[in-house]
Amino acid sequence: MAMGVPRTILLGLFGAAFCLTGSQAQQCYSFQHVYFGPFDLSAMKFHSISCPHGCSEAVLSLDTGYRSTVTLVQKGCWTGPPTGQMLADEHALPPDYSVVRGCMTDLCNANLLTHNVLPNLSPAPNPPTLSGMECYACLGIHPEDCTLGKSRRVQCHQDQSVCFQGNGQMTVGNLSVPVYIRTCHRPSCTVKGTSSPWTNIDLQGSCCEGQLCNRDSVTQPFTTSAATPSQAPHSMALLLLVPLLAGPSS
Repeated sequence: MAMGVPRTILLGLFGAAFCLTGSQAQQCYSFQHVYFGPFDLSAMKFHSISCPHGCSEAVLSLDTGYRSTVTLVQKGCWTGPPTGQMLADEHALPPDYSVVRGCMTDLCNANLLTHNVLPNLSPAPNPPTLSGMECYACLGIHPEDCTLGKSRRVQCHQDQSVCFQGNGQMTVGNLSVPVYIRTCHRPSCTVKGTSSPWTNIDLQGSCCEGQLCNRDSVTQPFTTSAATPSQAPHSMALLLLVPLLAGPSS
């Protein structure tokens, strides 16, 4: 199945509101952490810092589509440009999602607190049928997280009949973490990329045909050059944005 056409979202995010002087600095919560499953920060007491250009918070999540997730959470000062474009494709594989929020009152970056801000990135196939392909599935921020010994064998969903392996990085502001992944993919293994002024989930990888064929090293360099259908390279990410707010949240 061919991937859907990305849609470009132009966001006017109150650019002038972020041109603040030092005397107008806000107190903002400061926090960053990588989670490997559901997270809940609702009972956490955050440290606060002084920020000259407003506050921000972001949640980036990458999933195999088979109940393995890496989620990056960051709260701090607003350091990105006030406007920009996001590319989004809800059919992206491996599935991922990003939400970014900025605000400009004291301690206003406290809305993104639990895994509930993310959609279900591992939905059951609908209709509930399988393709007959079996692949290794893993996801982590260290190469050893994705050894075959730590990878699960999964039955691929009905539209996913090839196996994928790759690596990349998740980035928000000045924080970046590497990611390593194995999972199922659609036969097209379409090359696709995305970026934004605030965040990026960038993957490179390759697909292969055959049961449990994605057993090669996930640390190898992957390119986007032309390849045979059974080794088509892949770069895929889905980023969705919550527009930045120019005032306090309710």
